[in-house]
Amino acid sequence: MGIEQRKYPRYDVRLAVRYATASEFVNDYVENLSQGGLFIAGAKLEMFQITTVHVDLPGAGRWTVTAKAVFILDEATAAKMKRRPGVGLEMIEKPRGFDDALLGYLLRLGRRRDHEVIVGDVPGASYLGDAGFRIVPVGGSRTALAAVVGADEAEPSVTCPVFRVAHLEQLPDILERLDALL
Repeated sequence: MGIEQRKYPRYDVRLAVRYATASEFVNDYVENLSQGGLFIAGAKLEMFQITTVHVDLPGAGRWTVTAKAVFILDEATAAKMKRRPGVGLEMIEKPRGFDDALLGYLLRLGRRRDHEVIVGDVPGASYLGDAGFRIVPVGGSRTALAAVVGADEAEPSVTCPVFRVAHLEQLPDILERLDALL
């Protein structure tokens, strides 16, 4: 299905997922996501194969959907497009509440990609970029939404809120606080 035929807009994301094939569970990442489906880079499924996909929506929980492979991006084509090979899946069965959780997540993603966050020497700093924010180094922005720095890092010279992080486990809370600033 070409981009002009898409029913829903796509959002570039990095979300951890697990999907079940006939006899295995595999960890991979969703490369793009929409209300109707997702593309899993690295997935190896047959066309029209049905599988169970476990999707972690940061801030919205873990969900299990049933999906059908409707697009396969092989290695040769992916190389020409400078993308990773994988499988496009149409979600065919979703639990109650999933559509609302996904819509809320996609709306947050849309707002996040419009904002820069200054990130210093923070454990798991890629988490914030993976969540959709544009990441800039300390000193690289004067219009950032906020700054996230390591617990022992010098105070950056900024007028935006500054959040200090000492442990990786603090990042989901920091993400919630960043969302509250949007």
